[in-house]
Amino acid sequence: MFNRKKHLIFAALLAASSLYASTFFSGYAGGKLNFSGNSESEDFDPDLKLQAFFAGQFSFTPNTWAHLEFSVDTDDLLTSSIFEQTSASFQIDELSYIIRGNLSTSSNYFSAFMGTYDPIGSDVFLQRYFSIEPIASKLTESYMGLAGSILYPQFGFGIADIIRFNVKPMAFGGYLYLNHEDEDYFVLNADLRYACVYRYFTCDFAGGIGIPLANQYKGEDVIVAVDTVYWHAGTTMLVGNNYTHSLFLQAGLYNVAFTAKNNTTIISPNDLYLLFEPRFVSKNFHLNFTAYSIPEETCENLLFIDDTLGADLHLYAANVMFGPLAFTVGGHLSFSIPDKTFIDFADAGTLLSDGYNINFTPYITCPFLSGELHLQGQIKIMEIATGNVANSFSLDLGYRTKF
Repeated sequence: MFNRKKHLIFAALLAASSLYASTFFSGYAGGKLNFSGNSESEDFDPDLKLQAFFAGQFSFTPNTWAHLEFSVDTDDLLTSSIFEQTSASFQIDELSYIIRGNLSTSSNYFSAFMGTYDPIGSDVFLQRYFSIEPIASKLTESYMGLAGSILYPQFGFGIADIIRFNVKPMAFGGYLYLNHEDEDYFVLNADLRYACVYRYFTCDFAGGIGIPLANQYKGEDVIVAVDTVYWHAGTTMLVGNNYTHSLFLQAGLYNVAFTAKNNTTIISPNDLYLLFEPRFVSKNFHLNFTAYSIPEETCENLLFIDDTLGADLHLYAANVMFGPLAFTVGGHLSFSIPDKTFIDFADAGTLLSDGYNINFTPYITCPFLSGELHLQGQIKIMEIATGNVANSFSLDLGYRTKF
């Protein structure tokens, strides 16, 4: 009898251990091919480039899991020989481990991370902790994952602790991480975060400071010397929701240096981010008007934005039925100015000194296999106007899927 009970207990423990030992995996991946003319060539020289990302979650138990995300951005794949190597940028965007503690009125999420974690500028944080539908601007869509639209990068090696309340749709958090954003020294960053999701108002705000850990002062070796403090802040806000007329806003600044030498604050226009987007909805039809001023480094990763300053009119129809499939059909009409920011409006006479661009980008999105297929073409009207017809068209084919 004793042996029988012992075997039953052992079998129960084995079943329980196998239940938690089997890791559950879910992922999200995508890739985009871009076919266009090389803008640096006088004659038509076709380029084919690839952007791709992979994001995965490994759930070890109901309260412990890990995130992994990486992205790839290649140069021209159409080289003179298929046996030549193609340069590519590979980046691990996130590697993190999360432990959840369930309390009576809240849940506590403690994490250790490397790379970019819950970046301000996307709605990743809101989706992870509130399980909401995406609210980010469709103008900032990217096939670079977390490396896409970022107001300021919480990038480095560090820890985070997030408290998500059960009775109220709010979350608070703190981050402590180390990176090398300063040219000479490692920077210790400390950030605070607040987010809330209500029926007609959603907000995600974070801000903090970065302290370069200098090891010299007036030519002498010291343990730590501080003569500069960087501060940064950013917010994502939606007044209304995805089913009503609404106003979407993103604003941020990064690496604003406050120096002790002259007691001044130094703000670079390249570290400012501003996006203002009223949205209008009528059944399946959507009209978004967007004005933006975005750093050049961010523009390089986005699907619809090429220049740092501009305005965009986006009209699209969702759930357009073609047989059994629901399509999204739309287009962007944009006016943009390269190498300018909203600060340049102070000198309006030179605002168009480097020229401007007018682009029309129709697109269609449809379900394909277990994911979403996206096809778009872009017509660069100013290239046609200047006679550079060969480089005035581009084509993008993208695919995303969850598994």
